[in-house]
Amino acid sequence: MKHRAGPKHASKAGHTLFDLFRSDLVRDGDNTEFLEMLSRSQRTIFQICLHYTDRSPDAIRDLYQEIVCNLWESWPNFRGDSSTDTWVRRVALNVAVTEVRNHVKQPRFVPLEDWMYDTIADQETFAPPDYYHLLSLLEPDDRALLYLRLDHLSIRDIADTLHRTEAAVKQDLYRLRKKIDTLKQQQDE
Repeated sequence: MKHRAGPKHASKAGHTLFDLFRSDLVRDGDNTEFLEMLSRSQRTIFQICLHYTDRSPDAIRDLYQEIVCNLWESWPNFRGDSSTDTWVRRVALNVAVTEVRNHVKQPRFVPLEDWMYDTIADQETFAPPDYYHLLSLLEPDDRALLYLRLDHLSIRDIADTLHRTEAAVKQDLYRLRKKIDTLKQQQDE
């Protein structure tokens, strides 16, 4: 697929979400399958966005669009070696970690849907008061691990998503728990 310079609100690849589904960019039926996969994965993508942004609508919108654009560009290469959910999480987490590391701020646009605002409100309601502050103190890789664990994934699924062994994931979770305990103690002092 040839990358073209897009309008003002384009991803790094030069496409807006609208452009991605235009007929000259759509490949042999990928559109329907991709949209079905995206529909099933919206909440997962959105929750990752909540973990990797300051939860402002603009930041969530920017990261959400970047993840969707990367999913679209990677879709033809998805071989089915893992489940679609695992693949979506892997791509979304890689994009989120890269965005946090690069601190890239380019104008992009994807409108938030009503359910997304409800999810933001629910997350704020159910999260302990210091959760988001502690989350902001963690490294991007630790945020990914915490997100996957809080999403009730098994150690095996987390290992598959992060391309690690189960033993490494268990060790990382142990270290993360110790790190969070230390951060909590520092806050209390």
